[in-house]
Amino acid sequence: MKKKLLFRLIIVFFSFAIFTSAYSKITYVEKQVTGIGENYKMALRDAIREAISQVNGVTQETDSLIKTIEKTISDNEGDDNFSSTDFQETIKEKSKGSVKSYEILNQGKNLDGLFEVEIKATIAKFTLSKSAKRKRIAILPLRQTIETSSVDPSRATRMLNQALTNYLVQTRKFTVLDRDFDEEVFSELENLEESANVDDHAKIGQKLFADYILVGRLETFDVKEVEKKYLTSDVVKKVITGMIDFNYRVIDVPTKQIKYASKIREEINLKKQKQPVSFFVEQASNKIGQEILYAIYPILIEKIKGDIAYLGQGGLQIKVGDVYDIFEMTDEVIIDSRTGEKLGKMEFKVGEAEIIDKNSKFSVAKIDTSDDLSENFKPVKYFVKPQKTKKKDKGKSKIKEKKKKISEVY
Repeated sequence: MKKKLLFRLIIVFFSFAIFTSAYSKITYVEKQVTGIGENYKMALRDAIREAISQVNGVTQETDSLIKTIEKTISDNEGDDNFSSTDFQETIKEKSKGSVKSYEILNQGKNLDGLFEVEIKATIAKFTLSKSAKRKRIAILPLRQTIETSSVDPSRATRMLNQALTNYLVQTRKFTVLDRDFDEEVFSELENLEESANVDDHAKIGQKLFADYILVGRLETFDVKEVEKKYLTSDVVKKVITGMIDFNYRVIDVPTKQIKYASKIREEINLKKQKQPVSFFVEQASNKIGQEILYAIYPILIEKIKGDIAYLGQGGLQIKVGDVYDIFEMTDEVIIDSRTGEKLGKMEFKVGEAEIIDKNSKFSVAKIDTSDDLSENFKPVKYFVKPQKTKKKDKGKSKIKEKKKKISEVY
């Protein structure tokens, strides 16, 4: 019995830590409320729901907690168990510690024949920290269908999972949930089929209080030595090459829609790397993370002074020398003529920006535009997208093209 209680307390502690990670201050508030229902269970559920709502309001988090508590009460057999210490520990565990305790003061039927239960509950009140405004993204354990590889598939998925976590954390845009899954969620994940639909994944996201969840499947991952023969000679060189095929989706939990989906297929020469596997994982995760970041958070220009722009993004994904296209966001909305769904706002290119400096929080760029963007500047008006081809690459391609034309002449 003691071991069982200790295990429950450990689960409560870690679950509570997950739920409160976005909050800077927690206080406890006593509330005396009355619940009404067609039977005793429904009345108690109504009372606890009312207590939580009065203290913390109705949010995605509290709504998910209330549903979990309601299910716990519904599954309980026997009305005489609701006031027991064991059942209160269960409620505390299932509510992630938000319901610290409750006491049943009165119970009975009213004049309308409905059950009434009066309780005094101690509820955790959460005060949001500054980082609580960050979107919460859960990286579900990655699946793999790797057939042959020189790298252990389990190791590859673990490394990619951790690298993705590191990348998204350092963007300072997300609160990342990667291993914060309790037993109930892990059980559901194990039973989730490969072909599970968006709704099934969204339900997992709701239990994790996530805004987005990342679901991915690693199909190919290999780092090996291969022989490459040059076309102009019979010389054969051995090089270390990394190959990856990775399918993933980002699901918007509240709307249960796919926010972004992509497949990356990369092959990178790793001959100069002392730790080729780690380097390859880092390169792949940077590409995936950048795609996710730009899909959810386009990089905004926060301030402009002359031909210098300050971008609201720094960190690993921004590199000095990178060139971005500058776009102006309009208020005109594009609507799908078949479904009526809003696809986004119209945007058009107004210039280019080259990164000249950066730190962990923001970056500085020299901009090249035909108009003075500082004149009518306002927040969220301008944003940037990475160019598919950098300027220096364009220069090289022009030189190659010029050489080709010369060779054709002679």
